[in-house]
Amino acid sequence: MRLRGRSMLFVAAAAAFLSVASTTSASAAYGTVLSAETTGAFGDVYITYKSHTSLSRVDFRSVDLLADGHHARLRLNTKRDDGSVVNWAWRYNYGGKGAQPTWKSTLDDSRGVAQVRLQVCRGEGSDILNCAYSKWERNAYK
Repeated sequence: MRLRGRSMLFVAAAAAFLSVASTTSASAAYGTVLSAETTGAFGDVYITYKSHTSLSRVDFRSVDLLADGHHARLRLNTKRDDGSVVNWAWRYNYGGKGAQPTWKSTLDDSRGVAQVRLQVCRGEGSDILNCAYSKWERNAYK
């Protein structure tokens, strides 16, 4: 239950940011939170769209949920304008149960970022044991 409380706090903070951003300027960037949970792993990401081809902010958080000797990992998947899917680089959480590393990044794809989703998995070495996905989020600039 503690994990859910922290997740809700993250979502609430993101929502507060979005409401401030949307009321301060007509040209303010559009942001959203995506999350997914599978057996042994949870992840969320706050993204801010910069344009049709770019995300100016990508803030990941991975949580290892089980003391099972497996690691958690997450990454973004994007759909381009032509419908092709791009799997971006993995972020690995080797910290053990309860570890919650975070990463900050940006994303650019000259072929377009029509939609974005988060992929959260549990793995062993290079093998993926199980995964979950957030819903696809449509780019606000599309």
